[in-house]
Formats: sequence, C-alpha cells, structure tokens
Amino acid sequence: MSSFGLKPASAYSISQIAELFTRGFEGYFVPVNINENTLLTILRRDGVDLSESRILSKDDVAIGLALIARRGWTSRLAAMGIIPAARHSGVGTWAMNQLTAEARARGEKEMVLEVIEQNTAGVKLYQKVGFKTIRRLVGFKLENPQIGSQERIEEIDIRQLARLVTSDGLQDLPWQLSGETISQHTPPSRAFRLNDAFCLISNPEAEHVVISSVLVKANSRGAGQGSALMRAVISRFPQKIWHVSAILPEELSAFFEKIGMKREELSQLQMSLTL
Repeated sequence: MSSFGLKPASAYSISQIAELFTRGFEGYFVPVNINENTLLTILRRDGVDLSESRILSKDDVAIGLALIARRGWTSRLAAMGIIPAARHSGVGTWAMNQLTAEARARGEKEMVLEVIEQNTAGVKLYQKVGFKTIRRLVGFKLENPQIGSQERIEEIDIRQLARLVTSDGLQDLPWQLSGETISQHTPPSRAFRLNDAFCLISNPEAEHVVISSVLVKANSRGAGQGSALMRAVISRFPQKIWHVSAILPEELSAFFEKIGMKREELSQLQMSLTL
C-alpha cells in the first residue's frame, strides 16, 4: 500500500527544487519553466522559508512540492505542484491538511494563497480544507500603445515606493503586491514618480514589461495623477508590450482600463484560512 510523505525542501538542492517545480506544473494553465535563478528570485522576493516548505513524496519518491512563505503570524502557500502521474490520488488534500497543521503548530494565525479561478479542481481543494475567497484578482495587457506624454517623471528608490504601499495601500493586498514584497525588487526593475503618483515596473529594456505596482497617495486620489504617470512611463519606453499580472484586486481594474489596457481571460482568487 502506498504512503504519502513530506520532507523539508531545505534538504534538496536549488536545482532539484527548480526541476520538481517545473514538473509539478506540467500542463498547467500558464507555462511554468523554473530555472535556478528564477527560483532564487521567487524565494527572495516572496519570503519563502525552505525549512518549512515541503517536498511531497509517495513511497519515498518525490511527486510534488509546496513552497511556504512566512511573515509574522501569516504564511502563504506560494506554490503547490504535483507531477501529472500523481494527480487525482488524494495527495493534494492530504498535503494541505498537513501543511495547515504545521502552520498552527508554528503559532501562525492565517494562511493565504492565490489560485487560478479557472482551475476548478484547485479551487475545490482549497475550499475543501477551509479556505475562503477574499476577492478576485485580474490581469491586463497593452500591445503597441499609441500614447504620447510630455510629463517629466522622476526615478526613485524602490524602497520609497514600498514604504508608501505599506502606509497608503490596501491593508489586505495580495502577498506579491504588499510593501514587504515590493521592497525586495531590485534593478533592473525601476520605480518612478509623478507628483503624488508612484509605480514599479520590471526591466523596461525588455520586450515585455510588467507593471508591478501603482500607488497614488490617499489625499491626491481622483485627480488623474496615476493615469498621467502611467502614460508618461509608457511614452518613455515605447514599443513595449505591457502587462499586469493576474494578482490585481478586481476593484482596482478601472484604473488600468482607463489607460487602455485590456483585461486578460485568466483570473485568480485570493483566499485565506484562519488557523
């Protein structure tokens, strides 16, 4: 009779974890190909604790992984992937019950995660073990933008934006949009300011650029400063394809529609479990 097991991810090499990450998301809704450098960036930005992350096994053979990020009293399931041959075996439910029990034993009070909404099996799994939906998260794309702006933007330290996101942003932002995560971004990512509006983008020299954060100070909202900033940034780096990953709270989507971005089909659910 087969048996499931969990082992600390810290017992494995970065290359082994990266390979299992890629195998665990084979055939997923979006292509996932994780190399060592990509994995190291994920671990640093998201606060993943390899000593508390787990490699899933069946009869002592690795069949998946669960990356656990931790901050204060909250942990996040940063990724859980199971190789195709081991799916639909009950290991997902078993692993989640083990992971939440371990989080309680560590003294944590909440576990959070994001799951692609169209991944009905994944959504049902997390609901089954007690997770509740906080909100829908959406993404956007803008190709061949025809935007002109003469506004002069100022480049700022990413840490300055991170502090503002912490003080002025939504208090229940998804983990990857939080001030703590923003502070872990480094060049070639860049942050810009126009008056009381601020933004963070990925490497603007690349063909595809991700808008990772946009913030307007609370007392200046509603005056169009955010839109003016993003038009100026897009004008400064022409002929790019601009993206907002599907981690944006849906209630903020009107801003990106206003600057001409088109909503992507895939969405996510931000979920939480009180431990």
